[in-house]
Amino acid sequence: MRKLLSAAVVAGAVAVAFAVLPSSASDHLDAPLVKQDGRTDINDVYAFQSPNNSDNVVLALTVNPGAGVISGTSFDKQASYSFDIDTNGDAIADKNIDVGFGPVQGNGRQRLTLTGPGIGAKGYVGETIAVETGRKPRAVGVVRAGVFDDPFFFDLAAFRNGLAFCPGGVGTDFFLGLNTSAIIVEVPKSVLTGGSSNIGVVGRTSDKNGIQIDRFGRPAINTVFNHTDADKNAFNAGQPVDDQANFRSNVVDTLVALGNSSTTANALADFLLPDVLTVDLSQPTVFPNGRGLADDVIDTELNLISGGAVPSDCVPNDSTFQSTFPYFGSAN
Repeated sequence: MRKLLSAAVVAGAVAVAFAVLPSSASDHLDAPLVKQDGRTDINDVYAFQSPNNSDNVVLALTVNPGAGVISGTSFDKQASYSFDIDTNGDAIADKNIDVGFGPVQGNGRQRLTLTGPGIGAKGYVGETIAVETGRKPRAVGVVRAGVFDDPFFFDLAAFRNGLAFCPGGVGTDFFLGLNTSAIIVEVPKSVLTGGSSNIGVVGRTSDKNGIQIDRFGRPAINTVFNHTDADKNAFNAGQPVDDQANFRSNVVDTLVALGNSSTTANALADFLLPDVLTVDLSQPTVFPNGRGLADDVIDTELNLISGGAVPSDCVPNDSTFQSTFPYFGSAN
């Protein structure tokens, strides 16, 4: 491996390579097209073993960055919100959980409908709804959608200031006090795994014609490694199975610019693409094996792509999570 650059040099390189809009992080507002409607702009995707039932898996998808401030707080009645599940490692969805919404009614209520592999649910946003099997219905899981505290945490101001992280050993969380709209589903692992404990998860939003608007696997892949509006839009419209062919050069070039050797950059590109959140549900689910709400994904990724030169933004989780479903913290 090439000798690593100093932290200061790496910070400068990252500041150039990762230039983003002031409101962007993770995948909040990551591309021009998704900025048109926060309701279908995926912020983050989570997949983790239920803390209360080891036989269950929790999937969560957030939209509406800065809900109530930057974006609204409802879901698009003409859109589909999906969890694509890859059960054999080929980056192609084998199973899907799809969630749709009705119009916002005069009393502010919005109907929710979930369909999945042998499961379904109907109810209203803001309620915990039973997920039932299709034949001889019985409850096997739960789903809830609504506005919650955004669990993502990151010192965005320091990032914009040339990665001047950890002044005085502390950081400032840009997302403190901001909300997001979330869809949270808890179902038995057997519904998703197809006989193996290993799955890949991708969150996806599509319009009324089935045209994909946004997609998300691991945090910040599109934000960090694609630098033109055209590439960012193309990435969101693309499929994970095509990531290596279409976006590998962007990932490798960025990693080399950060001081990684070509060999290291290519090895990291093999891990980072395709953009699928992989998880072995037989093991503890801590990012990058799945992603829990409190996982410090920024520290993990900064440390990984900088070869340890930029290990942290010094921002800890500041959300107060619930110990039971839906796990997210209450809205601010």
